[in-house]
Amino acid sequence: MATPYDEPAPPAPPGWALEQATDELDADTDPAEVATRAWEIARAEEERAGERHDEYDDPDSGGEG
Repeated sequence: MATPYDEPAPPAPPGWALEQATDELDADTDPAEVATRAWEIARAEEERAGERHDEYDDPDSGGEG
């Protein structure tokens, strides 16, 4: 029978995102909430980076120009 300890811990958010989340939230905020906010920040940055990459795609040739 599996126990909660058998499952691997979820990965930690990137340090830069964790630092930004810590700065945004109150000092007494639950660490799990800080980690959740850090993942939101990291995903938003990843999405922005993907959009910047797509900006240089050439639609006529189906890829980057």
